[in-house]
Amino acid sequence: MTWFRYAQDVYGQDILLGASWGLIWWFAAAAAAFIVLHLVFKLLARGGSPAVTMTGNPKARMVRHHLIDRLYHWIMACSMVTLLVTAFAPLLGWSFGWVTIHWIAGVILALLVGYHIIRAIGWQDIWAMTPGLADLCGVWRTAARALSRRGPTAGLPGKYTLLQKLYHWGIASMVLVLIGTGALMLSKIDTPFWQRNPYWLSQDTWGIVYTVHDFCALFALSLVMVHIYFGLRPEKLWLLRSMILGWITRGEYLANHDPKRWPASDPTNGSER
Repeated sequence: MTWFRYAQDVYGQDILLGASWGLIWWFAAAAAAFIVLHLVFKLLARGGSPAVTMTGNPKARMVRHHLIDRLYHWIMACSMVTLLVTAFAPLLGWSFGWVTIHWIAGVILALLVGYHIIRAIGWQDIWAMTPGLADLCGVWRTAARALSRRGPTAGLPGKYTLLQKLYHWGIASMVLVLIGTGALMLSKIDTPFWQRNPYWLSQDTWGIVYTVHDFCALFALSLVMVHIYFGLRPEKLWLLRSMILGWITRGEYLANHDPKRWPASDPTNGSER
């Protein structure tokens, strides 16, 4: 397996070009392997959900995602898919004018991420997405019961599970690096706003920028595959619905969340939690 791509300059010296594109299949296979392992884990796991005392109307609707957050999610998803398709499809033999589409989608993604950071810090509870000790204990108890079918059940999470939090910070890290390196790479193409300047960085430095960008794109491909898998799992379709329509039922809320860790907002009030 080759990790990097090289070319030779006029002096016969190797020049780093980026990651080897043969790694696409390895990263896709790694995501597929994770999915298979998770399927096996779910087959081994046996009832570990604590008993829930239902109060009120179980079909009453609770706000999970506000409209502005749902719009952000789906526009960002379209940007990410566009970036992945325009990055990897030409390497698989699909020939089309991908450069303009790619950099425009990248700029849109950068603007969306900037907006999201401001909103998360200023208007939302950023700690709701931060892993804590309670999350680690819950995962340990879930794994122990899956393997031995003994031990205490894991408590319910807050708004997000530990895996959701880890995924969020993983994809956030990849996207931020992609945006940073992509912004540098914009200097090498002509746009309506500036003329290209391929000599802004040295040849060796450009090789590092390309390599970092390539590997983050490969990791992003794997993470997006895993995200789609979890979003389409039958027991997670209520979460997919909430990202489309914004609400979950009270029964789903009490069955999957600890009200003390996430006191969900009522549809009639504008608070954000």
